[in-house]
Order: sequence, then structure tokens, then C-alpha cells
Amino acid sequence: MIKHNLWMSVIWASLFLLFFSSSTLANIIVVNGLTHEYKALSGETYRGTVEVQNNSDKDQYVKIYQKDYFFFHTGEILYNDPGSSERSNANWITLSNNYTKLAAGEKLSIQYEVTVPNSDSLIGSYWSLIMIEGVNDIDTNNITGGISIQSVMRYAVQIITNINESGLRKLEFINVSLLNEDSTKFLQVDIKNTGERFMSPVLKLELFDSIGNSAGIFEAVKRKVYPGTSTRSRVIIDDVPPGLYQALLIADNGDEYVFGLNLSLEIEDD
Repeated sequence: MIKHNLWMSVIWASLFLLFFSSSTLANIIVVNGLTHEYKALSGETYRGTVEVQNNSDKDQYVKIYQKDYFFFHTGEILYNDPGSSERSNANWITLSNNYTKLAAGEKLSIQYEVTVPNSDSLIGSYWSLIMIEGVNDIDTNNITGGISIQSVMRYAVQIITNINESGLRKLEFINVSLLNEDSTKFLQVDIKNTGERFMSPVLKLELFDSIGNSAGIFEAVKRKVYPGTSTRSRVIIDDVPPGLYQALLIADNGDEYVFGLNLSLEIEDD
């Protein structure tokens, strides 16, 4: 059972791999990270690179293209046409390559240039994806029955442009549920970014017993959340005796922006 007494405030403290694949073997890999985050001013131009390597012993073709990216705590993910989202920076980006060939073992720097529009209306964070896709040649010698199945490996490199320090930082706890699956107790937390700035908070839960002593601090995996998007996290609650607990749930962005929620949690026997 869970009761909440909502307490949402910014605490001023002094305190894809987005990756998807139909194969388990990666011939083409991105070696310099899948999140490229920059701070820029309106009218400014900056440059970056995506480092790609061919790990196979054969030549490999690579296709480079763009997508917009949006997701929800329900699990829905949208890969829309570049430039179609309100906060897309895809149209600001120029790629040095759209299609290239890498020799066996070769490493290539795919350069991109981001030109931020000179506009006072830009505020907060803008983002999109650079997609890196290995393209396999069709081996006609192995075609049986007229059909040849080729695996496809794609990497999605997130390009984030933050307009200087601008943009409201705000997170909202939209659903909080205490659940038990396969004898594992966890707090399922859905968070939405209702602000204007990209954030990557860590969820932390501290439980307090009936006399106010801490019964443990528990954390979830850090997740990125863009303006308008939402995420679902699990905070595993291990080795906590049954009983009624007061709890503090916080989303800590690793800076002065920390968001909190007071809870009452009743931990039951399995």
C-alpha cells in the first residue's frame, strides 16, 4: 500500500547506449560514446565527430542518417523524420558523410557541424539522433529458396544542444507504485520532464522506521529525460523487514536541481 503527500520543489543545494540490433555480433562499432552534449549560444557553430570502427576482417559499408527521438515511460519510442519535433536540432546539423566504406580494421571520424540559429526564441535543450548503420553485402552464394536474411546493426548517437544555461529545469513524479514481482520488491517510478532543459537524474529512496531511524537508502539506474519525455525506473528495495515506513524519494540531477516526494510505504511479507 502506498500513500503520497506530494512535495514538488527545486531544492537549491550546495550539495541509444541507445542501441538496437537484430544481431549479437557488431562489425561496425561507435567508439567515442553515444551521447554528445554541448552548450552553445544562439548563432554559434560548433563541431564534433562520431568515431566509427570496422571490427571485421572484411570491408564494410556504413550508412549515416538522422532521426528525431522521443520516448515515454510506457515504453513507446518514436524515431520520427529529422526536424519534425518541436525541439529537434536535426536541421542544424551537417554531416560530412552519408555513405562510406571502411576497410577491415579501419577507423573513421564522421564529422558533423551544428549551426545554432541566431534567434532569441531558443531556450533550453534541443536534440536529435545521428544513426550509424552497417550495411552488409548480399552473399548470393548462400541464398537458399530465393531468400537471404541479412542482420542489421544500428547505433543511435544522441546530439544534444543546450542553449547556454537557459531553460526551466523541472521534473514531475507522475506515477509511483510499490510492487512485488518474483519475490522482488521495488518502487516503480514514472518521471516526466515538464521543463525546457535536458536532465539525467538519479532516483534515490530513503526509508525511515517508526522512530525515525534510517532503514536504508536505495538507488535506481540513472536515466536521461528530455523536455516532454518520460521514463520508468525501478528502485529495488532489498532486505527491508515488513512494516510501515516513511520515505523520501528524490530525483537528483547531480547539480543544484533536486526534486523530492514524501511517501508512506507499507512493506508486506512475501
